[in-house]
Amino acid sequence: MARKTNIFAFVISMMRRRGLKETMLKNAEILFGYPLYWLSYLFPRDRNSWVVGSENGFVGNAKFFLLDGRTLASGKHICWICASKDEVAKVRRVYPRAYWRWSPKGLFHSLRAGVYVFTHHLPDINFWTSGGARAVNLWHGVGIKNIEFRTSVGNAGRIYREKNLLARIYMPHLFRRPDLMLSTSPMMTGHFAGCFRVAEQACVEDMYPRCRPFFWSAGKLKDFIYACEEAPVVELYEKMQHYERVYLYMPTWREDRSDFIKSSGIDFARLNRVLERKRALFLLKLHPATCLKVDLEACPNIAVVDKDVDIYSLLPATDVLITDYSSIYYDYVLMKEKRILLFPFDYSDYVAQDRDLAFDFDTYTPGPRVHTFEELLDYVEDESRFVADDRREWVIGQFWGRTAENPDCNALIDRIDSLP
Repeated sequence: MARKTNIFAFVISMMRRRGLKETMLKNAEILFGYPLYWLSYLFPRDRNSWVVGSENGFVGNAKFFLLDGRTLASGKHICWICASKDEVAKVRRVYPRAYWRWSPKGLFHSLRAGVYVFTHHLPDINFWTSGGARAVNLWHGVGIKNIEFRTSVGNAGRIYREKNLLARIYMPHLFRRPDLMLSTSPMMTGHFAGCFRVAEQACVEDMYPRCRPFFWSAGKLKDFIYACEEAPVVELYEKMQHYERVYLYMPTWREDRSDFIKSSGIDFARLNRVLERKRALFLLKLHPATCLKVDLEACPNIAVVDKDVDIYSLLPATDVLITDYSSIYYDYVLMKEKRILLFPFDYSDYVAQDRDLAFDFDTYTPGPRVHTFEELLDYVEDESRFVADDRREWVIGQFWGRTAENPDCNALIDRIDSLP
């Protein structure tokens, strides 16, 4: 009975998250994919051929890894594998070897590549063509949450903790362990090793590629934005220059994909009036899976950043991060001159329904925090009334270790090159 309940819960969850059409397409992919996956083990792999990709588009660690000068100078034949046809043209504007995963060239390069480099799981590129290739997981955030095999709550907990045959059939990529896992510190190495069920020796400690722009000069950052970023990023960068203060609100996502901003109590009209007096801009950047239903047309000092925009090259141009349990906290803390405000208004619900925490929130996420919109508004009106974090260096040491002292280390490339 328990197994039937687990399977039923999985089916219901899948239908809610994907919808009927996407679920049918997933069924078709499964029927076609498994034969291709076993056939892919027969293709000879070229260790000097790498494919890189991300399920969210040309963004994040995968993008910055690809465009890094050390990657480009590695002498490898590297292709970006696109999740959609529309993505191909966008990537080719800055990198010519970009192919849709199901195109003849996309399939060819995916089947011959000896190394897959991605930020979530192998479907970032194409799980079904990955047989025999080495898998390098850059992941997409350090932090305090239990993830993957250590998750015990929410949908992820049901997938990993319960003996669910359908989950293994429909999402086999979740159970294939990476050959190499990017970490950032000894503490994160131990955490990731447990979460992904890999040996600590399979982890390499290096700076996240997406965080390297934090250490660039203003001139280098500006050149990168104009040369490599899409028009929405350039336009937003130029808009930010007209304000005296830029706040960025980046909360983490909730598994039910609900409009949790409504429950935060934020009154955008009142917030906008304060921002106008301060000549400040408030950017709202949500996770791609988050639902937002709010009309901000009458709030010119508040801007919703498109979910598909990669904001990392813009972070150095902001002044204050407002977040909750998101891994963005641990990235932003690297920019020591900037301020962080925590807004964990739904802490109890989050740890009960979405993610359990591997590390104590108060200890490992220090800094001023507010729990209501009124307190948030007080902060925006006068930041000086809130005591700044005095444990920043300790946090950096725990989550970044020596990588923060040497952000240009080449450890990742060297370890990929030495994979057996």
